Amino acid sequence: MENKPTTLRLATYMCPGVPVEYFEFLAEYLETQLNLETILLYNSRRRGPDISREGDLHIDIAFVSTSSYLENFKSSPSSFQLLPVGAVTKHPKKGNVLGYYTDILVHRDVNSGWERVKEFLDARGCKFVYSHEGSLSSSKLVLRTLKQMGEDASFFSDIQASGNHMNSIETVVAKKAEMSAVDSLSLANYLTCHYYQEPELHLQESWGPLPPHPILINNKFPVDLRNKIEEALLSMHKFPKWMKQLNTFSITGFRKTSFDNYLEAADLLDATKNLSYGITYY
Repeated sequence: MENKPTTLRLATYMCPGVPVEYFEFLAEYLETQLNLETILLYNSRRRGPDISREGDLHIDIAFVSTSSYLENFKSSPSSFQLLPVGAVTKHPKKGNVLGYYTDILVHRDVNSGWERVKEFLDARGCKFVYSHEGSLSSSKLVLRTLKQMGEDASFFSDIQASGNHMNSIETVVAKKAEMSAVDSLSLANYLTCHYYQEPELHLQESWGPLPPHPILINNKFPVDLRNKIEEALLSMHKFPKWMKQLNTFSITGFRKTSFDNYLEAADLLDATKNLSYGITYY
């Protein structure tokens, strides 16, 4: 018989691209629904649990990027598996979607104004900033799009890696870059906190959608509690108090997912495995 845990250990590897307050909110909600003491671990230096570290094997739920999930945890055997639940996000132009978009962002008045960038092709020669090479939204999708256009990284006059989506947005705000590709959920949460910067930024276009950021669960976690966590997230919409808080993060609820939701992302990673901002490719 499995011993019932007395503590639920959550770990997020998505900050600061997704605000830590969102994961604190989820920890509080799950603690209330499961009647388990809940601990949240924060690690912004790694992309997911490291099974070579003893401490990481005690994590019950991990919030990771899609690329981290597909590259490190999709295959068996693995210490973690996909919890089949994903967030529905609210996009200002696309509406609600299970997942998120790549938002192509430009500053309104850099180099005589954003009016000259009517479509992505008009961005030739711009200074570009992205989060990091492993990012599905700011790296992989952009690299594939450039290749499909018959272009390479030399399309941009200058390319810099910021480390995360929030830094990319700040770089555009500060006019140190003219364009960026960012996670739409990151942009929405940035503008919630920095609403006064919205007039300075222009959402040029949005690509996607991309699948929801994966939630992983430890394979050794009791099945009955795993089901309760899944049900708790899927039924959050029944509780107006919790939904009001959830909506402040531009998330409107949760829906069932499966590995099928990540098939196109897996194809994207495969198609771009030899592509980089640092090399010329054809």
